[in-house]
Amino acid sequence: MPINSVGMLLNCFIYYLVGFTLGAFGSLYSEKSGIINIAIEGGMVVGGFSGIIFINSMAGAFPGSEGVWITSTRAGVELLYFIGCLIAIAASILFSFLLSFVSIKLKANQTVVGTALNTVAVAVGAIINTILTGKDTVEIENNVFSTILLVDRNMGDFAFYSFSNLHCGVIIGIIAIVVLWLAIDRTRFGLRLKACGENPAAADSVGINVSKMRYLGTMIGTAAAGLGGFILFTCMSTAVWTIDAFGFGFIVIAIEILGNWKTLPIFFGTVFFAFFFSFSRVFPSLLSLPQYSGLPGVLKTQAIYSVIPYLLAFIALMGISKKSRAPKAEGIPYDKASRS
Repeated sequence: MPINSVGMLLNCFIYYLVGFTLGAFGSLYSEKSGIINIAIEGGMVVGGFSGIIFINSMAGAFPGSEGVWITSTRAGVELLYFIGCLIAIAASILFSFLLSFVSIKLKANQTVVGTALNTVAVAVGAIINTILTGKDTVEIENNVFSTILLVDRNMGDFAFYSFSNLHCGVIIGIIAIVVLWLAIDRTRFGLRLKACGENPAAADSVGINVSKMRYLGTMIGTAAAGLGGFILFTCMSTAVWTIDAFGFGFIVIAIEILGNWKTLPIFFGTVFFAFFFSFSRVFPSLLSLPQYSGLPGVLKTQAIYSVIPYLLAFIALMGISKKSRAPKAEGIPYDKASRS
């Protein structure tokens, strides 16, 4: 395999791994608290869209051609992406309260509400984009600083293809993954969160505020997904991003189920799916080389390889769904008055 293809494969693998792990851990936090967060996909859209809108607005307000350091230097651009990460997290937290309030306070069906919120996130993003651009479109530029984020070619082709277009959000994402992992498995907060998803009445009896923990679990989970969405949709080497999560939210939920709601198996699941998503993006370009000119054209299209990860998720879920064990109180509204 040519060195540029290996580098591109690693590049895709990095941002898919970080984005999917954040999304899967985000779903884990929500469901461990007792809330089914189908709106993880919507959280990814909200995080990605809000962060990209900020980046593009700054690029328009301070064009790099004018020599403004914040848009013409690597340090300035990284600062913008750092702020973009914070905005993505903040917007996702606000979005999470739509689900948690309706689920906890109004005791609505969490699956139905989450599904509706996924469509709301895309629709609101499309409306805001139309207002800002003056065009009726769901496409938004996602690589406005792609030239500044290129790695120095003198470092070699492997480094150039592997690490170009990656920004500080990837590092922030890795740090967030470690913090989320340790918090749920090694802290008192994590134990209390799990208690609320397993037996909220018992948790309430020892002084744990179940509603508060569920609000926090949904908030942290959606914020993680929003950060993951921002990383995914800004690191992709495409000129535009269609305001959509491409089913990634459901993929990370599938990864969580395959990992049986445990952090380490979930992480290994994200490694597996990140590789196949990366493979589906890079392999078609490899087949365009002259030595593969004899292959049928349909085998060279990305669409046929893009379906592989989704097909694998379907097959895996069929095989393991009977053995998976969700938190016992997941999806069940808790009524303090019903405690016996």
